[in-house]
Amino acid sequence: MTKDGMCKLSSLLTGVKCTFPPNGGKGCVEMIAEDLARLEDNNMLNDTCMAFFMKCLELELLQHNNHRHHFFNTFFLKMLQEAPLKPYNDNDSRLMKWTKGVDIFQKDYIYVPIHGGIHWSLVLICHPSAIINQLLQPPVKKMAAGRALSKNGPDKPLMLHLDSLSGTHDPAPIFQKLRWYLEQEWKWRMNNAMEESVPRTWKNSFLAAGVQVPEVRFSKQMLPGISMASRLPQQDDSVDCGLFLLSYIDFFSAADPMYVLAAGGLDSTDVIVASPKPEAANPSTIMSKLWFSKQNTARLRSHMLVLISKLMLGTLPAHDARYHRIKSAVEEYDKMLNIKGYRYLRPVEYLAFQTEQDAQETMCGGH
Repeated sequence: MTKDGMCKLSSLLTGVKCTFPPNGGKGCVEMIAEDLARLEDNNMLNDTCMAFFMKCLELELLQHNNHRHHFFNTFFLKMLQEAPLKPYNDNDSRLMKWTKGVDIFQKDYIYVPIHGGIHWSLVLICHPSAIINQLLQPPVKKMAAGRALSKNGPDKPLMLHLDSLSGTHDPAPIFQKLRWYLEQEWKWRMNNAMEESVPRTWKNSFLAAGVQVPEVRFSKQMLPGISMASRLPQQDDSVDCGLFLLSYIDFFSAADPMYVLAAGGLDSTDVIVASPKPEAANPSTIMSKLWFSKQNTARLRSHMLVLISKLMLGTLPAHDARYHRIKSAVEEYDKMLNIKGYRYLRPVEYLAFQTEQDAQETMCGGH
């Protein structure tokens, strides 16, 4: 789609709105034409654009029966940063509602978007239930929390800060607040007899043996945090940070590695991403500068713009004067589906395309 075509979509759809998923429901995202304008060149993505694509990724995982990932929305961290550092109580409904009906300690990966100083970055929390490996074990057969961890898996949880503009966000205070949050969430779930959870099961194992339940602390030692910016693809402008954040999530969640751990230290080079899905990630390039290209990331703008435009088009009656003009603009993009150097490539397709390109370069080099 030409840039002029993209601009037409946002202007043509003035006054139109849509929701995703289209049938609404908990956590649905409502979008208006002004949100489309944020997807045009030289504009930063807003919360709505971010929420839309993250919801797309979340539902895609669930459709494939993958429940290992949890997505906090773009407002979660701001709310968390405003919360006082004190134990949970029954009045902390603002905090507890974020995980109502969801035991985050059954998840392997938790995505926490960060927005501050006109910049987007991301914290990825890996294997929060592995905290039990740092605690006194129940005097019974060792339990497996959430997804069973192999004996070669992580012995502790880990937080990673993924930032496409190194140094813009200081991860240290964010790590500290997330440690506090996870500790409070663990304690609250451990003592909540109304819901089954990993913390509750762990506590009951001690009670069943008549042994005092030990104190749980998510300290810096038990839950380290690492800045990954030095080894990740980086933006070279001031507006594409949101696109990079979404690409980090898209490419990592598609890879869906067995586990992530820090081996031997707390530098980004110590982080190991083990057993990613071979169709979605190359073990030698995942979470490296070669993970995905800046060009592919930039194309996510038009990809999202068309996805949202299609949703909006579905809300317009065919007799609306704008209908056929919008339909034509969307169809123009669809014609590009077979031109891989033009449109945004999702992780599986991107890896296949890069593998093909590498093979061709090798053949040319051989001649």
